[in-house]
Amino acid sequence: MEAIGGVWPMITRAHNSLLGWLFGSRQILVEANLPGPGLFAIDVVGELQYQNAIEIAAGGRTEDGCNEIVDAILILEDSNPRDNQAVQVRIDGRVVGYLSRENARNYRRELAAAGHPEITARCQAKIVGGWDRGHDNCGYFGVKLDLPPA
Repeated sequence: MEAIGGVWPMITRAHNSLLGWLFGSRQILVEANLPGPGLFAIDVVGELQYQNAIEIAAGGRTEDGCNEIVDAILILEDSNPRDNQAVQVRIDGRVVGYLSRENARNYRRELAAAGHPEITARCQAKIVGGWDRGHDNCGYFGVKLDLPPA
């Protein structure tokens, strides 16, 4: 691995599979691992639209809810019709939400300052909530990211 720009980011290379591409399970090329301080201080937005995907990543609902740490992939989504600076968040290949507009712009600025303005990166995420205590007592899932400080 090659370090660039301090903790922003640690470069790693992955390989796409030709068979996966041909048959639909195409892997995303992750170009950077972003080690965070363990605070999980960045909230993902828009999770209400992606509750099914988050529930699958969490392994389902439990009475106590979820507090699971997983890998998330951050994808620059320049073609997003609502925001051409959007940053999509995926877990296990499924969209689970986005960085807020402010966090997306800060994230892109940090990537540019590190000399890599267009990479796809991996960071840790914490899936929270999602309890099911019966009798209509269910909580929504949320996702928090552990990104390096700016």
